Amino acid sequence: MLVLDRAHFDHMTAGDRALQIEVLGLFRQQVDAWRVRLANGEGWREAAHMLKGSARGIGLNALAAVCEAAENAPEADRLVALADVHRALGAALGELERFAADAA
Repeated sequence: MLVLDRAHFDHMTAGDRALQIEVLGLFRQQVDAWRVRLANGEGWREAAHMLKGSARGIGLNALAAVCEAAENAPEADRLVALADVHRALGAALGELERFAADAA
């Protein structure tokens, strides 16, 4: 699965590079808040759900899929599921950096 579906992202932003960079900046700003909530024993499912929606909206489909799996994971599997989310989030952020560099 693609880390960033660029065709989807282009479609959602009408190919406007300035808008894409702005959207990616907003996504990155939220990452720290999501990471804190993912680490919180009480709010991690909600954080995974919010991250899933945001990721899906900009074409980070692999991250969205991992978040959905975590959101639906039994409590006993929380640590493994969240480790998967953190790995996918790292890959997504790396891809966003490459995308931003290509757009510059």
